[in-house]
Amino acid sequence: MSPVGIAVIGASKRSTMVINYLKNHPDVGSITGIYDVVPQAAELYVNHFELADAKIYSSLDECVNDPDAAAVFIGSTDGAHREPVEKSLAVGKHVYCEKPMAITLENCDAIIDAAQAASSVFYLGMNLRHNPVHELLHNIMTSGELGRILTIEANEYYYGGRTYFRRWNRLRKYGGGLWITKASHDFDLLNWFSQGRATRVYATCSLSHYKTIEGAGPNCRVCAIKDTCKDFYDINNADNALWDKQAAVHEKVSGVPRDICLFNSDKDTFDNGIAVVDFANDVRATYTCNVVSARDTRQMRLMGTDGAAEGDVSSGLVTVWKRHCDEKRTIDVSEQMKSGHGGADDRIMADFFRCCVTGDNPRSSWADGRASLELGLAATESCDKGVPITLGQDRADLRK
Repeated sequence: MSPVGIAVIGASKRSTMVINYLKNHPDVGSITGIYDVVPQAAELYVNHFELADAKIYSSLDECVNDPDAAAVFIGSTDGAHREPVEKSLAVGKHVYCEKPMAITLENCDAIIDAAQAASSVFYLGMNLRHNPVHELLHNIMTSGELGRILTIEANEYYYGGRTYFRRWNRLRKYGGGLWITKASHDFDLLNWFSQGRATRVYATCSLSHYKTIEGAGPNCRVCAIKDTCKDFYDINNADNALWDKQAAVHEKVSGVPRDICLFNSDKDTFDNGIAVVDFANDVRATYTCNVVSARDTRQMRLMGTDGAAEGDVSSGLVTVWKRHCDEKRTIDVSEQMKSGHGGADDRIMADFFRCCVTGDNPRSSWADGRASLELGLAATESCDKGVPITLGQDRADLRK
């Protein structure tokens, strides 16, 4: 396989996925350069990862038109994907776009139109489909061993999610809210496992914990209760981590403290919620998102007419039960889960670069991205209005 040059848009945590993958697999490709609306952030990444041959692009146009880059990785904020996708595809670059594809249907459909018109690969970063636990569960389900699936239960508990409330993800104008910026992964899993079309969503959520605290903040370094706050972020003892360096760069440029109070920050999203989804093929699913958690894991349970299966990402264990008998087996896939997102990050990167060379269809693309976004928008509307939401029937061409 010929090495693929790839330009990175967005000096972000997600962009480290492709950088680390190629540092470990230099025969696959190389980073040609990084573009960020904050040039100092791009410079930080080039220096931190010792990308000696990488450029710091001065503009988006310079980035997507780099003749050394056959592909573009888009890891910018969720609401800023449309322009780089359209420009990259228009000049024939292969594109890896982080989830969610967009935060509005208008921008989502514009990306779809660009992808359908392009001759290059458009790959959407729904990396949980590549997680060994989810992949094994899906293979077991599609083998027919569980019979007809009746219900699906997906749960995500994320200790690290508390930091959303000091980052851009806390505001819908940048990320669409957690039903989109966070749950797009998990709604995609529900669509993938149900093998059907979502028809109705009822969701309920609340900002139950990270609410205003009198006398706290406005940021950790000057907070009057910092000595007793369990969410205190000490910028003077951040272990020189990349994320703190990056936050310091953005603080210097924007003036917004990187240790803004989780409780008293302005926000318009939630810290816990549950969505119930009906599918046209008579499958029902629930999804729990909780970022006030003592642990990090994703769990999934499938109940079918002939059996049941469940998996836990933190343990790497998948268990299968047969109905009408005592038969049970457990499979341990933890050895396959060495990179981010339980091994999914390296696996999806390998598949993306393979598709760039072969032209094969990706495991997740624009149709999947729109279906996930529809669910996220419907869940958001359901929470706002307190009623179930029926999903639209537009873009029927994607369901052929």
